[in-house]
Amino acid sequence: MRPRPPRGALRPSHFFAAAIAVAAALSLPLSSSSLRWGSQTWLSAGLRRPGTSTTRLLLALRSSSGTDTATQAESYLLSWGLSEQQLDKVRARYGQNLNFNPDVEHKVKPLLKWLADLGLTQVQIQKAVVDFPVLFRQHLEQQLKPCVRWLLEMGLDRSNVAKMIAREPRLCSRSIERTLKPFVGWLSELGIEKSQIAKAIANQPQICGLSLENNLKPKVRLLGERGFSQAQIARTLGRTPVILGLSLKRLTHRTSILEAQGLLAESSLGTAKKMTEANFASRFE
Repeated sequence: MRPRPPRGALRPSHFFAAAIAVAAALSLPLSSSSLRWGSQTWLSAGLRRPGTSTTRLLLALRSSSGTDTATQAESYLLSWGLSEQQLDKVRARYGQNLNFNPDVEHKVKPLLKWLADLGLTQVQIQKAVVDFPVLFRQHLEQQLKPCVRWLLEMGLDRSNVAKMIAREPRLCSRSIERTLKPFVGWLSELGIEKSQIAKAIANQPQICGLSLENNLKPKVRLLGERGFSQAQIARTLGRTPVILGLSLKRLTHRTSILEAQGLLAESSLGTAKKMTEANFASRFE
């Protein structure tokens, strides 16, 4: 019977794996991001995800050979102020199966400078790019700057726009023609004034990305079914646009409870929206 090698001893398979790792590191377009892909992604490519030791070896070889192009963007953001933990979130949110590899000179630096010129602090910029690193894939001249110009034309000042982007960076990626203009046009048709719409966008920028047909219009129809007139709906949404941020299920539940108790009115609707589930239940249910 052949004796078993001592525990921890090197085996031929180890040398074979190392040889494959070296060859892969020098010939395949691997990067620090692709090596962090999940197992299913590797399997879909007909490969097996490398283990921790192999991953470290591949990263070291790629770094020493100077072929890991994603490292340039990652290194710049680290030197600029992002932490390793923040950078991990950037990689994860940048795009499914996409290496975080934007061009530093033509994408990363111009975006950071533009955000700073708008008035965002470094902390706000860090939060924006970590929350929505897809900004690095957006075209600065064709998408981001036109979106800000449109917001300014709506009557918002630069400080408000800066706060909105810091809070909801996805807003900059919204299509003006397909999303923002139809949203504003719909609110105008309801009877909400332009100044109120601008204030709504400033205070609740996330509602601009909600679907008109599948989200916003059903909520307004529900208010009509609950007995609100068109004028009352316009006044309520003009004063409390946060109502549009409620899910249809929650809005239906809360309005039905208030209606059953004879408490459904413009004022109570706005108050109820701001309550937590526990507070609403203790007061009205």
